[in-house]
Amino acid sequence: MRLVIVFAIVLSALSAKSQSFFYCVDTTRVPNDYQPCGTDFSPVCGCDNKTYRNECAAYFWGGLFSGSWTYSTICEGFFMEMYPTAVSYFPATFNLYMKQPGPASLYIYDDFGRFKYQRNFYATYAGQIISEEIPVDNLDLGIYMLVVVAAGDKQTVKFAKVTDIEN
Repeated sequence: MRLVIVFAIVLSALSAKSQSFFYCVDTTRVPNDYQPCGTDFSPVCGCDNKTYRNECAAYFWGGLFSGSWTYSTICEGFFMEMYPTAVSYFPATFNLYMKQPGPASLYIYDDFGRFKYQRNFYATYAGQIISEEIPVDNLDLGIYMLVVVAAGDKQTVKFAKVTDIEN
């Protein structure tokens, strides 16, 4: 009998957790990754435990109900993005949100895994947003991997250098 009661408690706890995830996602809408959400970098932690660039991204890209995210915080130890991911002659914008103070390192590798660029950052306070322009004018045309390491975690994003001429 005790085993049945324990099993029922565990089952109800698991179903409550899955229901909270489904409750925060609007299943009547299809997430739209192509919805332009601007370049505003104000990360939010969604109820689905994913960090989004801003409220617009949480709503459209994540398909979350309006307001089902936490403002001025992220879900991970840090969150980064590079905009745009199809870059030209001009520098690309890199944004980094550090949940806690500490160091972070950015590395760029080409599609053959050859090291091309490194930049070190240090967040002096919790919740700090660091924005930098990443020089891409010296990179050859091709596919690259941007890697950020901070607080023992690693995040990556691919980008492409698509032209060498100024528009």
